[in-house]
Amino acid sequence: MVSEPASYAGAQIRLVAVDMDGTLLDDEKNFPPGLDELLDQLEERGIVFVPASGRQVWSLIDMFPERPGLTFIGENGAIVMRDGREISSAPLDLATVRESVRLVRQHTLPRPGTTAVREQAGEDAHEGCLRDNFDGGLVVCGKNCAYVERTDEGFLAAVTPYYVRTQCVDDLMEVIDDIEQERIDEAIIKLAVHSAGDFTAFADATLGRFAHSHQFAISAANWADLQARGVDKGRALRELQDYLGVTPGQTVVFGDAGNDLSMIAQAEFSFAMENASADVRAAARFLAPSNNEAGVVQVLRALLAE
Repeated sequence: MVSEPASYAGAQIRLVAVDMDGTLLDDEKNFPPGLDELLDQLEERGIVFVPASGRQVWSLIDMFPERPGLTFIGENGAIVMRDGREISSAPLDLATVRESVRLVRQHTLPRPGTTAVREQAGEDAHEGCLRDNFDGGLVVCGKNCAYVERTDEGFLAAVTPYYVRTQCVDDLMEVIDDIEQERIDEAIIKLAVHSAGDFTAFADATLGRFAHSHQFAISAANWADLQARGVDKGRALRELQDYLGVTPGQTVVFGDAGNDLSMIAQAEFSFAMENASADVRAAARFLAPSNNEAGVVQVLRALLAE
C-alpha cells in the first residue's frame, strides 16, 4: 500500500535524488505532469534536485535543457556533474575493458560490417566459444563519449536514447589502445551490455564474469552494467552529500530497480515506487505511487506542503 503523506511529514529536505527510468519517467519515457513547476519550487527553497541514472551523464543533461545548473549522477554513479563541471568520477581498469570486449565478441552473432572484428575474435577465442550466438552488444562508456562497434539499426535504437553521445568505431580495442597511449583524452567509467534475446544468460557470460571483482548490476530491462568495485549510485550520493554538507536525514531518494538499492541506503526518506522490484520495496522506508501515476511528483508536492 502506498505510504500516506502523514507517515513522512516533517521532513526537512535539502537534497532529492531520483532515478529516471521506471521512477521519474513513465513507461513511455515521458516526464510526469507538473515536473517543471515542482522543480521551480525546489529551486526556490534551495533544495538540490539530482537525476541519478545508469544513463550517460550527457544524456541526462540533454533531458533538462532549460536547467543548466542541475546536478547529475550518471553512469550508475561513475560520474557526478554539477553546473556542467565534474565533481567526481571513477575510471574502470583497461584490462577488464579489453577482456569484456573479447567476451562480448565471442558470445554474439557475427554481423555485416564487422568482418575484421569477428576474425580477430575468432583468433582470440577458444574452440566452441561462439556457440551461444546471443543477439547482444557492448557499450564502452567513456567520460566524454560512448563507443560501440555494433552498428545495426536495431542495436543503435536501443543505445542512443541512453547515450546521446555515441561514436561508432570499427574496433573497440583500438579505442582502448588510444586511451592507454594517451592519444585521446578519455577514461572508461562503465561498460554496458544489451540484448534483445536471452538477456540474463548473455549478461552472465560477459560482464557477469567480473561480478566477484567489480560492481555488476542489472540496471534496466535488457541492460547490465559493470563498473569499478564500490562504484554505485550510493557512493556517488554519499560524495555529493559530503560536498553539499547534507545529511541522510535531509535526503529524499526514489528508485525502482536493483541499481537503486545503494542509493536508497543513503537516505532516511527513501521511497520505492509502487512498480519497484521486491528487493527495492523491502529496502525502502516508504512506498510511492507508480511511475505511471507521477509518483515522484505526488510525494514531493506532499513534502513541500508541510
